[in-house]
Amino acid sequence: MTGAVTGPVAIVDDEAEVRTALRQLLEIEQLAVIEFAGAEAALGQIDAEFPGIVIADLRMPGIDGLGLFNRLCRLDPDLPVIMISGHGDIATAVDLVRRGAYDFLSKPFDADRLVATVRRALDKRALALENRALRQSRSSADEGALLGESREIEQLRQTVGQLVQADIDVMISGESGVGKSLVAATLHRHSPRSRKAMVTVDCRALPGEQAESLLFGHVSGAFPGAHFPRTGQLLLANAGTLFLDHVDSLPTGMQNRLHHALEQGSIVPIGASQAQSVQFRTLSSISAPLNVATDAGAFLPSLYFRLGSFRIIVPPLRERGDDVVVLFRAFLQEESEKLGREPPAISAPVWRRLRDHDWPGNIRELRSFATNVALGLDDSLSAQPTSQRRLAALGLRSTVAQFEAETIRAALARNAGDVAATVAELDLPRKTFYDKLARHGIEAADFRSRRGR
Repeated sequence: MTGAVTGPVAIVDDEAEVRTALRQLLEIEQLAVIEFAGAEAALGQIDAEFPGIVIADLRMPGIDGLGLFNRLCRLDPDLPVIMISGHGDIATAVDLVRRGAYDFLSKPFDADRLVATVRRALDKRALALENRALRQSRSSADEGALLGESREIEQLRQTVGQLVQADIDVMISGESGVGKSLVAATLHRHSPRSRKAMVTVDCRALPGEQAESLLFGHVSGAFPGAHFPRTGQLLLANAGTLFLDHVDSLPTGMQNRLHHALEQGSIVPIGASQAQSVQFRTLSSISAPLNVATDAGAFLPSLYFRLGSFRIIVPPLRERGDDVVVLFRAFLQEESEKLGREPPAISAPVWRRLRDHDWPGNIRELRSFATNVALGLDDSLSAQPTSQRRLAALGLRSTVAQFEAETIRAALARNAGDVAATVAELDLPRKTFYDKLARHGIEAADFRSRRGR
């Protein structure tokens, strides 16, 4: 994963010397360049999906820079166009920037400014195309858990696509935060049962004394305090989808009764004398590895195999490569839109975190990071002009504590959770190091599974 942007730079200028000078300068920076001697040739090659940007001279024979900009703007308003202007054309170039051109460069060029402007424009183009792809992908899989281009996530999308129309029970496993509930929602949304409700039951949150009533319902007077009848979650899911989140957290007795209800296709509310038929698709999730859930003894094998007609494993974020960047851009855009502001440029420290961090909290942690960046609350944006204001807002003590925690996390990640190596790198006494771990809520063990990656 890298912050480098590789989209091509299209240079449109009738002067071969100018094109050559620009190409050589940009190729030194390892940027791809394509040249066009006029606007007509460029318009024949550039479409709305063009992955790069355009640098165009204002003064050209035939269709000039102004005409080219107007045509490109109609083609794709999100395509960054940088105008080249002579001294006498600066007023026109400034007016084009007001109308939507990305920037203008006056001759002769300042090399550093040119490269910096091009890189920012390429970054903006990449973000626009990824957000466009995100919006398009939502027609088939509009959840972050399924967004990305890695082999792992492509395989998951294919599996989900095969299962949406198959009316079979599916068990979804994966680490905390990978998006198991989002996969379940996608399976329901595109299934023949989508016109009916998907009833979600968080099995960790079921209150012990009321769990049976919540799942199966009760009739009036079934027990003290049952003044009114209750329709259970299983009956509410009838003809639709039942999603049992963290199903391995159910008490053993409740697992037995649930298994019996699924096998019989009927439920008996508490206090009722007659069974009621139910028919729904059951989706379930567990966080433990598939072979560990039953070995631990807390999950009945009979229920486990009844629910697991087909099993999906959602990969952790650390195994998805550049999907981290795709997801981060999408989350950053989404959070910025909620705030009514443009997403901030991705700074070098943010790129380093995206590249180096293993995201033990998976998609949930990445979204939280994107929210902080959108709000300007993360120190990774210290290169931004607002850093001084954020420092004043947070206070020196909080800022130092945040920096200390991030430094320790980064050192643990570099050393794959090896405490001895991390202590040596940070030049800290071991007791002081453990005190800081406790203070910041950091678990060294969270970083140890990444050794050898």
